[in-house]
Amino acid sequence: MDDFDPSGVIPSLSANNLSILENQLTQEALMIRKIQHYSRQCQDSELKNLCSRLAERHKNHYNSLLSYLTSRSK
Repeated sequence: MDDFDPSGVIPSLSANNLSILENQLTQEALMIRKIQHYSRQCQDSELKNLCSRLAERHKNHYNSLLSYLTSRSK
């Protein structure tokens, strides 16, 4: 509860939590790039579609994390 904002708005993030979230953003971005690369290498359309869906899922994760962080920085 040390991070609680007494104004009742939103508790602030600790430096450790911020570091974890930034690391997760980096990992999600890496996954997106890797899966897109794999998708370009696939000859099988089913695998290509699977890679596309996985890349989209990681983009959603990335955007959710980024949105969370930007909402906390206001």
